[in-house]
Amino acid sequence: MSATLRLPDPLPTNDAVEWTGQRFGLQPYLDAVSNAGSARPAEVEALAPRLVEALSDPDRFVVAHVLLTRLSRVPHATFPDWNGLAVELAADGSAHVDPAQREVLARRWRAWLEATPHPPELPADQGGRMP
Repeated sequence: MSATLRLPDPLPTNDAVEWTGQRFGLQPYLDAVSNAGSARPAEVEALAPRLVEALSDPDRFVVAHVLLTRLSRVPHATFPDWNGLAVELAADGSAHVDPAQREVLARRWRAWLEATPHPPELPADQGGRMP
């Protein structure tokens, strides 16, 4: 039996995510929770609400989005954005993520979390409207 997955408390800030542009698109690296992709369904159910709530934090929403994507194992695009998150990579290797994306990501992840069963992909944004 594998060890229980735990999230750091507090979650790391967005600058803990290192972004690279690769042949197949954007790739985030986050050492804080390296085994998130191996989480069991019960662990996902226990951790996802905390991460969805963290999407409202401008300093941690990128980390929350990356972890939710890894935990949920939803198939996602890596280019031109990473699972709906636009990331601007500069020539010097730095990355910029506009925090204005938080609301849309939060709505999409809330819709995913509230659906039973969870959709196989992150739902499209309904713009604050009920589906």
